[in-house]
Amino acid sequence: MTAMPKNGAQGSFRNTVLSLKTDDLQDCILSVFHIGDSYALFSGEALPAPHTTTNADLREYLLRRLAGDDTGLDLEVKIARVSESVRSRS
Repeated sequence: MTAMPKNGAQGSFRNTVLSLKTDDLQDCILSVFHIGDSYALFSGEALPAPHTTTNADLREYLLRRLAGDDTGLDLEVKIARVSESVRSRS
């Protein structure tokens, strides 16, 4: 997932990203992989659920749960599917 500041967002982008409540997610494990002045990269895993089926569904869910309405963040979400055989080896 990539987070970017929305146009016209107020405040520090870095502080906004670091204050996201990723521990509150019950079906997604997310951590900040890299943070810069204009974007942040996250890595993680989403458990199978109706809101993790598509990129758009997961984006909407994460915006609602992590960012709320007024954080000034926009998210780009891409689900990379991992086969069960690969997952069981890790």
